[in-house]
Amino acid sequence: MPRGAPTRAELGTGAVYRRLARNSAWLAGGTAASALFMMLAVVLSARALSAREFGVLVLFQSATSMVAALMSFSTQQPVIKLGHSAQADGDVEQLGRIIGLGLLIDTSASCVAMLGAFAFLAVGQDWIGLPQEEIRFAALFAGALLFTGYITSNGIFRLLNRFDLLSLIQAGCAAALLAACAYLYASGAPFEAYCWAWAIFYAFSSQVPLWTGVYLTRRAGIPISLSIGRMGRTQIRTFLTYCWTTWGVATVEALRSNGDSLLVGGAVSVEAAGVYNVAKQLAGVLRKLNTVYASAAFPEISALSAHGEHEGAARVRRRMLWVGALIGGLAVLAALVVGRFVLASLFGPHFEAAYVPLAILTAAAGAQLISHTLSMYVQVYVSPEKLFYAYVAAIAVFAIVVLPLTSALSIAGTAIAQLLFTLALIAFCQIALRSAPHAA
Repeated sequence: MPRGAPTRAELGTGAVYRRLARNSAWLAGGTAASALFMMLAVVLSARALSAREFGVLVLFQSATSMVAALMSFSTQQPVIKLGHSAQADGDVEQLGRIIGLGLLIDTSASCVAMLGAFAFLAVGQDWIGLPQEEIRFAALFAGALLFTGYITSNGIFRLLNRFDLLSLIQAGCAAALLAACAYLYASGAPFEAYCWAWAIFYAFSSQVPLWTGVYLTRRAGIPISLSIGRMGRTQIRTFLTYCWTTWGVATVEALRSNGDSLLVGGAVSVEAAGVYNVAKQLAGVLRKLNTVYASAAFPEISALSAHGEHEGAARVRRRMLWVGALIGGLAVLAALVVGRFVLASLFGPHFEAAYVPLAILTAAAGAQLISHTLSMYVQVYVSPEKLFYAYVAAIAVFAIVVLPLTSALSIAGTAIAQLLFTLALIAFCQIALRSAPHAA
């Protein structure tokens, strides 16, 4: 069995909590450092650029993240789910084929994302309304898409229990971005230089974990193979089911978490998109911690499911729902108390307009911590299709309310739509879990 894989004896509730706490601590440290470095990089970018330039940079970032997510099939999920079963059986050959299939899908998706972005820029210049000079800068981000989206590497780190190294890489890439932005700020660099810095960051932050994960796989004695024909039909079907459903979930998340900035830019103004994005960056600290929790918890829940430890999984679920509610409440309180001061001190008085959206987006991020717990249990104990349908229903709620709310309340309305999405997702996941009494 590869080093880092939990044995059945290590799946007791106490061991799960200890491992979950340790891995969450590693990821939280890396994520907190990464979030801080990236926020400071945004601060420097906002202070160095004009309001329009910063707004355009935000739109480039949002479009890049959205396209990358649209072409991401979240291969780490089936790699973790099927990989744990292969680990439990001690079948490293099968594990290597599972990883190989994930890498093959990642590479194909990245190529399509890049080609699609360039095709859009070629035919949609008049529609998006950017000057020719800014279209050239947008092409930098389109080219970066070829090197982003290799999500299988995240599954490798989690299967081998190397959360410490993953956190170090995450923080290191963000630190490099901050150093680059600090140099650009000190040297009075033009807008183009900031575009280069952020585009390189997107590529760099995906390629470093990819090649590190490949190295860890080889060192663990797992032979990566593209011979997917030797995989069973059931496994391939399960893998592809996870891929298309997690793609659907990622698409919903991309439309929601990146499309809102684009919507604000079009419905309100480019400058408003910059202000709204600052609120998202600050609330994003909690959202990143949500990702930390999901990253640490999903492998544990999958392992409990693979070994039939349903009662232990139910206890973990109940405990984490209470913890999530507590953390979310404290975060909202912090946003209400110090949010205005932080916005004015870090970004400038102009960005105090983001105070109310910040409080609402923080509440949405707190609710998301609860929805993440329920989502993982739906995916593992019911089916990934059910989770996809829950996300589709929730994004339908978001789509119905976001434009009227934004028109009526500006960026505060967009933030309210985000909160309503998360509350709807919680409700739909609870409904889906009714069919899984062993996980209730």
